[in-house]
Amino acid sequence: MDQIISRNPRTGEVLKEIPKTKAEAIPLVFERAKRAQSVWANVPVKDRARKLLHLRDVLVRHVDELSKTIHLENGKPEAEALTCEILPAVELLSYFATLAPHALRDKKIKLHNPLLRYRKSILTYWPLGTVAVIAPWNYPFFLAFGDIVVALVTGNAVVFKPSEHASLVGQKIQELFDEAGFAVDLLQTVFGEGDIGSAMIDQKPAKIFFTGSVRTGKAIMKQASQHLTPVTLELGGKDAMIVLPDADLDYATSAALWGGFTNSGQVCASTERLIVPEKMAQEFVALLTKKIQKLSAESDLGVCTMDQQKAVYEDHLQEAREKGVQFYCGGSLTENRTRMIPTLVGGIGIEGTKIYQEETFGPVIAVTTYKTLQEAIQKANDSRYGLLASVITSNISLGESVARELQVGSVMINEVAFSAGLAETPWGGVKESGFGRKHSELGLLEFVNVRHINKPRFSFLTFKSFWWFPYTSVQTSFFRAWIEMGRGGFFEKMSKIPHFLWCFVKFLKTDRRY
Repeated sequence: MDQIISRNPRTGEVLKEIPKTKAEAIPLVFERAKRAQSVWANVPVKDRARKLLHLRDVLVRHVDELSKTIHLENGKPEAEALTCEILPAVELLSYFATLAPHALRDKKIKLHNPLLRYRKSILTYWPLGTVAVIAPWNYPFFLAFGDIVVALVTGNAVVFKPSEHASLVGQKIQELFDEAGFAVDLLQTVFGEGDIGSAMIDQKPAKIFFTGSVRTGKAIMKQASQHLTPVTLELGGKDAMIVLPDADLDYATSAALWGGFTNSGQVCASTERLIVPEKMAQEFVALLTKKIQKLSAESDLGVCTMDQQKAVYEDHLQEAREKGVQFYCGGSLTENRTRMIPTLVGGIGIEGTKIYQEETFGPVIAVTTYKTLQEAIQKANDSRYGLLASVITSNISLGESVARELQVGSVMINEVAFSAGLAETPWGGVKESGFGRKHSELGLLEFVNVRHINKPRFSFLTFKSFWWFPYTSVQTSFFRAWIEMGRGGFFEKMSKIPHFLWCFVKFLKTDRRY
């Protein structure tokens, strides 16, 4: 097919047919991007930041249209499109418009050794060049938009491929930047499936920013390694929530409810594993089950966006049944197969199942119990993923102590999931959840090269360095005295000063002809 068919996953209705980008056209796309980037890189960062504020105004004018488009193509409720995609995008624009001019200034590095103070070091930053952004389908607007914004404000050009399941949203993103007056070819959106992503990688972009599955992330990394192209990967999660014994039961179950079922669980930061105290498990499960059964299919829950994902749900559910897992509620797709009924599972043997260990990426929560706090921490860390974790407690100090032992990129105390929407804080994982960071100053620095410059503090201080040729016994004695000055306490160091100065003066008197 020469067209990408954008469909409403709720009804199957065709929303739009979008022409596929031909793989043979990708080299020209990158060539145009490089030309545009060479001009854009010379625009002062304060002026690039000002463009973000103009883009923010354009985005705000199109809020209703965008939330409707996201709802129709992705299937999430319009309320979630507004609060979880558009609102954080607006906040991100405001934040990076302020941060970028400050973060990209030259930075001084203090050299601690007094003998080297006649020189100074600075860090300078410059754009990577043309980068590739390959975006996912589950948050088709915010995740793609954020990468593009930071790439552009740091002086790069972007070749952007939205998921083939979110091409209409990808088209809307391109239209926003065009309306905001960004230069032609600075952002170019290409449409297609895996072959287009592969063609992009073959063009040796300066860096690849990918959000998606572990399997695809590994394939991208393997192909990129052939060109030594760096990558930032934000992959999957099997995120745990630890409920401490002092937690308020109503609060904890409401947190689990939203953390597990927002966007119908199609969230890398979704609460998929609940770890609760053994003594409160029965009461906890009973109350959470009641709350799950009150969720409205029309207003609270979206649909399953991807048909392929439904096969994963059914595989996980079937294996759980075969292993005797207890189903507290849910456990099947609806009759029309547009969504999965919110599901809570647990009981003996739950930790040995796919539904507990693997990323289901749907409206499923698996609950297990613990007797000691260390057991809870061990269970949370016993995962090949390491993206996000939550701790629910009335004792914030204790919650922070637990958080410091969790092997994840982010921990939220008395909150769930939404850390990815905070522009000010770094977002990313460890283990098979990927590497690199988005958002915050750390995320901004992922989009630039860093250059170190070392120079004399003053022009008249240019002289031959101590360690240059010729090597002599006097020079060796001087360096040994230098090393010895770093050993011992204050008074011991002071006692070595006379010998060090004697060696230094003797060294200065040596003939240094070359």
